[in-house]
Amino acid sequence: MAMIAVLVVLEKLASFVAEETRFLEGFRGGIVELQDDLYSMKSFLQDVEEGSESDQGLRAWVKQVRDVAYDAEDILEEFMLRFAPSHGSGFIHYLRNSYRSIRKLSARHRLAVQLQSIKARVKAISERRNAFSLNRIDMPSTAGEEKLSSISVVGMGGLGKTTLVKKVYDSHPIRRSFDTHSWVTVSKSFASTELLRVALQGFLATANEPVPDNLQSMTDLQLIDALRNYLWRRRYVIVLDDIWNENAWETIKYPFPDCNCGSRIIFTTRLSNLAESIENTRHVYELQALPGNEAWTLFCMKAFRGEHKAVCPPELEEMSRNILKKCEGLPLAIVAIGGLLSKKKNRGLEWKKVHDCLATELKSNDDLGSLRRILQLSYDNLPYYLKQCYLYLSVFPEDYLIKRRKLIRLWIVERFVEEKQGFTMEEVAEEYLNELVNRSLIQAVEKNYFNRVKTCRVHDLMREIIQMKSREESSVMIANGTRISKNEKVRRLSIHENSEEVQSDMRFPYLWSLLSFSSHHSFEHGFRNYKLLRVLNLDGAPLSTFLPELVELIHLRYLSLRWTMISELPESTRKLKYLEILDLKRSPVSSLPAGITQLTCLCQLRNYRYIFQSSSFFPDTHGMRVPSGIGRLTSLQKLGSVEVNEDYELVRELGKLTQLRRLGILKLREEQGMDLCYTLDRMDSFTPVYFQFSNLKCDPLKVLQKLPSLVMLELRQAYAGEELCCDPSGFSKLKRLGLHELKRLRRIRIARGSMPGLERLDITACTVLETVPDGIENLKNIEDLVLWYMPSTFIKTIERYRGEDFWRVQHITTMTRIYESQGRRVSETLL
Repeated sequence: MAMIAVLVVLEKLASFVAEETRFLEGFRGGIVELQDDLYSMKSFLQDVEEGSESDQGLRAWVKQVRDVAYDAEDILEEFMLRFAPSHGSGFIHYLRNSYRSIRKLSARHRLAVQLQSIKARVKAISERRNAFSLNRIDMPSTAGEEKLSSISVVGMGGLGKTTLVKKVYDSHPIRRSFDTHSWVTVSKSFASTELLRVALQGFLATANEPVPDNLQSMTDLQLIDALRNYLWRRRYVIVLDDIWNENAWETIKYPFPDCNCGSRIIFTTRLSNLAESIENTRHVYELQALPGNEAWTLFCMKAFRGEHKAVCPPELEEMSRNILKKCEGLPLAIVAIGGLLSKKKNRGLEWKKVHDCLATELKSNDDLGSLRRILQLSYDNLPYYLKQCYLYLSVFPEDYLIKRRKLIRLWIVERFVEEKQGFTMEEVAEEYLNELVNRSLIQAVEKNYFNRVKTCRVHDLMREIIQMKSREESSVMIANGTRISKNEKVRRLSIHENSEEVQSDMRFPYLWSLLSFSSHHSFEHGFRNYKLLRVLNLDGAPLSTFLPELVELIHLRYLSLRWTMISELPESTRKLKYLEILDLKRSPVSSLPAGITQLTCLCQLRNYRYIFQSSSFFPDTHGMRVPSGIGRLTSLQKLGSVEVNEDYELVRELGKLTQLRRLGILKLREEQGMDLCYTLDRMDSFTPVYFQFSNLKCDPLKVLQKLPSLVMLELRQAYAGEELCCDPSGFSKLKRLGLHELKRLRRIRIARGSMPGLERLDITACTVLETVPDGIENLKNIEDLVLWYMPSTFIKTIERYRGEDFWRVQHITTMTRIYESQGRRVSETLL
């Protein structure tokens, strides 16, 4: 029945997509996406309905498919009824249509919301399909048809990788499909001899065959020979559970022959890139956390097992959901903590204690022992250089989205990052971050257009573990309800929104780092008691003036006054001679004192703020005026945003900053253009350039295209001409190009051979631009074309199949139109 329901919906979707009328405007992209998702589900559904009727999980999944298909059919019927074009003519017909159009606005919005809901449900159901897909991993119908292949199940500790694979491994279909089986648990300090011995013993035991008398004394070579001889011409399956090292497979792979019998090797691992290092990998299943409703059901089953139907009492629901939130969908955590709570007699006080002191419970409660061991094992297995980086994450508040750039800056100034020949410190630090993500210890929340981590976070329970470890090792102290005794030896102190006040008479003679994430902590006592401070982060602190004692912190390497109301820096800032990073972003500082030019260790000097104007799509950017002599800061790698105004000498002086990799320039005059190009040409490692509000009359691409290392370029109200041209071989490394609010631009010409690596093109409010760039069809690596607030006449030229220039963009992976509708920003996928 589910198959029939899906086929009916697919048939209606096909007729909708073929519809040429305008009643689908704004919905067509969503309908095509829904159609694609249902098609991908259809073949799997067909196999399921032909068998596996005894599997309750599969039956429940099929029911979900059937229900969502029926609901989708209802919505599509309503589309047809409400938005099919009416027929007729004359004034009365015109009035009737006008009235209908007004009534359709709210209906369109409601149906759009319903369509999004259906799409979300289909996506969720498709993702849950993966758990069942493991049961039918292309099992060969006859022997000798398939080569040996591997399957990897990946995810952080506690997600249920082992549980899922064990269920599949023990199932009757698997047992019937293979001649012999073996399960090997790989410890973090594995010995290849022992693994081979366990593997052989497992194969023999499942086949009820005798174990050799000399099994315990066999050498590696003897075990390899014995395994190869036994497995030859047999269809086998082996599970290597919990692999911690990418070299583990390389060490033990030789005994497992490929006899074209359809044998399978299944890995479970916390390492997301393990599959890349293994040949013959056919499937990678990245397990995700349980969605909210399933997590709640599991929690109630464990915590309220004695209640009727395991229903949460109303008076405990808020606290229960708060406790569940800390588990973040981790099945092992939900089961362990739910089981612990079920044993508490006083549900009020004792549950609150678990909620408030989870770190203590993890450390001391035997009922949470297995959860603690599994979570801590991930930390214990880290190399030393990653342990200190990972513990440092405990300074950030709960649910805090950690920006890659900020984290990397802090790691570097804290001296956690080791030098590596041929790489910058930032590149090494990013390697560290990627390794922690790969080990499932950090969750990548958002990635940028270069597929680099943009923001990340730590799972709440792992955060509890590292906060506990940090406190034990006197690495990080959180001023968060736990009283800090006077003269306690603290190296790093972090202040959160809910932190207790740090008393003015408290002394921290050993404090290296003070990080505040609080918008209300006043710092009335100043910083006289923190003479050894190297890192001071005061983001968002309620400060309106620069505190005089700050310049006495002569060991400072990092000072962030971001989002404060400080508007002026004193001349005495020159005393901070070891300062490497000065972050003034979003502060009202508009000019820097002359003393800043004496800070020769400065690597990063950043300051800009945005002011939104209702008449513009983008905010106005305001930067800072810098003193003459800025060229003395030859260690600078990042500088911005500098307001040039009429300072011709400043543009030339910037050419002395040969280490610059990032530069923001505002209020540049056209006659300064040649000096700027000369300056940029001297910066061999320079990557992005942003031009704003310059309204140049000459085509800026003609000069900028020659910069050898430019990877990102944005022009915003920066050109007043009608045509932009790029020559062959121009912009050899450019990956992203943004053209914004170029009001007179009519044509863009990209010669064959230019911009060979372009991945994304953004065009915003270029209101007289006639169509997409001539030559965009030659940009074979472009994946994204994003059109912001472009007129409908432009959009029509690239409409699927009908637009005269559709052929130019049909190779692009994703094309998105963003526009304003009824005061709301709407995003619509065109391709």
